[in-house]
Amino acid sequence: MEKLNFKLFMVLFLIVFACKNINSSETTENLHKPTCLETTLKKATKTYFYAWSKNDSTLIDSVSVKNLIRNVNGEIVSTNQNELLKTMYFWHTAMPNFKMVDKEINVVGNRTYVNWSGTGTNTGMYANTPPTGKIGHIEGMSILTFNNDGQIVYEGVFFDKLGLLEQWGYSVIPPIMK
Repeated sequence: MEKLNFKLFMVLFLIVFACKNINSSETTENLHKPTCLETTLKKATKTYFYAWSKNDSTLIDSVSVKNLIRNVNGEIVSTNQNELLKTMYFWHTAMPNFKMVDKEINVVGNRTYVNWSGTGTNTGMYANTPPTGKIGHIEGMSILTFNNDGQIVYEGVFFDKLGLLEQWGYSVIPPIMK
C-alpha cells in the first residue's frame, strides 16, 4: 500500500509540473528575449523614422549605406542617400510639419517590418502645385533590409499616395472616353 501511495504521489507530482501553464507571463517573457541584433535593428529603424520626421540628413547617414535603394509602391525612387535626401526634402517642402511615427516594428533575420503613420499639413509647394492648407494622414508599411553592420541597404515602402492627395483636396478626373 505504501508503494502505491508513493507511486500515486509521484504521478500527481509529475502531472502538476509537466502541465504547468506555458502561457503564464513568466514563461511568455522568457520565450522570446530580444537578441543584440534585434535591439540594434529596432534602434536603427526608430532612428530612420525619426530622421524622416526631422528631415535630418546626418541621422540618415548614420543608419544607412551610401548606395541605399528605396522602392516606393513598386518603383525604385532612390539609388543612393542623396536621392533619398531629395525625397525627404520634397515631402518636407510640401508639409513642413511632416511627422512619421513607427507604430510596430518586427524583426525577422536582417529585416525590420514596420507599420507606420505619417501626418502633415500641405502648407508648401507639392512639386508645381500650390499648397491647399489641408492636413493629410497616411498609413504605410516599410520593410528595411540591413547589412551585417546594422545599416539600411534597402527599403521597400508601401502607402496610399492617392489617399493623401485626396485628403489635401485633390481629385481624380475620370478619363474622357471617345
